[in-house]
This record gives sequence, C-alpha cells and structure tokens, in this order.
Amino acid sequence: MKLQCGDWQALICPEQGAAFASLQWRGRDVLVPAPEGARHPGAYGAFWMLPWANRLDAGRIAGHVLPINRAAEGTAIHGLARDLPWEVISAAPDHALLQQRLNVAPFDYTAQLAVTLDAQGLVMEMTLRHEGAAPAPYGMGWHPWFMRSAATSLHLNATQRAHHTARGLPESVIPCVGITAHEAGLIGLDNFFAGWDGSARLTTPAGTITLSATGDFAAGVQVYAPPAQPILCVEPVSHMPDAPNRPALAAAAPMRVLARGQALHGTIRLTAA
Repeated sequence: MKLQCGDWQALICPEQGAAFASLQWRGRDVLVPAPEGARHPGAYGAFWMLPWANRLDAGRIAGHVLPINRAAEGTAIHGLARDLPWEVISAAPDHALLQQRLNVAPFDYTAQLAVTLDAQGLVMEMTLRHEGAAPAPYGMGWHPWFMRSAATSLHLNATQRAHHTARGLPESVIPCVGITAHEAGLIGLDNFFAGWDGSARLTTPAGTITLSATGDFAAGVQVYAPPAQPILCVEPVSHMPDAPNRPALAAAAPMRVLARGQALHGTIRLTAA
C-alpha cells in the first residue's frame, strides 16, 4: 500500500504486521528501506509492537507464558502484532485506516491504526482496546529503523535511564537528563528512558527528523544503536521492558491493566527539515 502527499512517500505492508517497507522525504530514505522481496519484521522500515513492547522474561505475563521468540535470551520480544496481518478498513492516496483483531490469552484486543501523510510529514494514531472479560495488562510501541552515519546525532530529554542485563532486561534505573550525542556516543545503546517529554530530534542522512509522541506513546522511549549496523532506533513505547515482572523498577512506566472496553491511545508524528 503506497501513500503520498507533497514531499512524503510511504510504503506499508498490511499483510505483514502493517510494517513500513519504506518512508521517504524529498526522495531520500528516512527509514532503512526493506530489501527487495524481504519480509517483515527485519532490521529495516518500521514495525508495531503490541500488546507489549520489547522483552518479557521467559515470556511471562499475567499468569501466562507467551512463546519465546528470542531463544538466546529466553525472552518473548516485541509483541504479537508484527507477525499477523491487518485489515484495511479504508484507504486514500494520503491516508489509510487499518485494524487488527486478536485473541491470545491473556489478550483479547482490537487495534485500530490511522496513518496519514500531510504537507508537514507523517502522522500515526493508534488505539488498542481490550475486549476480554478479565482485565489484562497492555502495552504498545513503534520500532523504526532510521538511517545512521558519522554525521548522525540525537537529542531528547528524559529524567531516568534504565541499565540492562546482557539479556536486554532492565536491572536498575538512574537519574539522567536524556541524550545529547553524536554517533560515537550512541553506538552500543539499547536502553529505556523514562520521564521522556515525547520529543526527539535526530540528524540523519535524510535530514533532521523530529519525532513527537503523545498519549501512551509518550510514556518512554527505547534507544538502540547496534555497533555492527548503521542504524538508529528511537522507539516510542508505553512501558519499560519486562514491566509486569519487575513492577517496582518499572513504576515510572508500567504496563496498564485494562478492563473490557478500556484502551491505550497515542499518536506519533514525524517531520523533517
């Protein structure tokens, strides 16, 4: 599914988790483009994380055990939505409305995603509604793979930074002021930041990208910059990794327990200059 408005173009794959295969501004790749014929998810484009974001230790949540999909870590990572198709409810040249319905204990949800391109950039609005009779914890996030180079920098404000184990699970939280760093200071990061103000500014090969999150997407941000790949992930998320299994540590950004009919809701906007 291709969307276009002004200087912006996006290619979305509803049948592959509603992932972005590409996002361009003035003909330049904002996200790492998906290789020809590649399937999502992968280290390119962007994908959705729900009904939880990042890792669950041993797949444990609310008395249930979800399938381990990161065997080396023993974790269930990045939710269920990215592996399943979304239904296209409506579509226009610059807008699409998609929906996903899933019932896998303890989750029973309907997710609606509106994606719009306008003259200023990309706007995404997500509603994740619990449909089950028994309350359940929920979370969501967006995992973009931005282009990174020696000229890349990142600025964001936050009040807390989580330190993680070798398995990528948070073990402590310390005060911080956020991140103001060029590429050398970013490489190796895979950390969650709480007390985020919902804004991040990235200097990338495509230009200066401003990411703004509101609602539940503004609860925190995960920053990932692997040494072996020229990418930078700045992921708006609604909770800390493994939040349900370490409630004291995750007090600043817990998963929310939703009763039937209650929902998470948030928006993400990208602009460029």
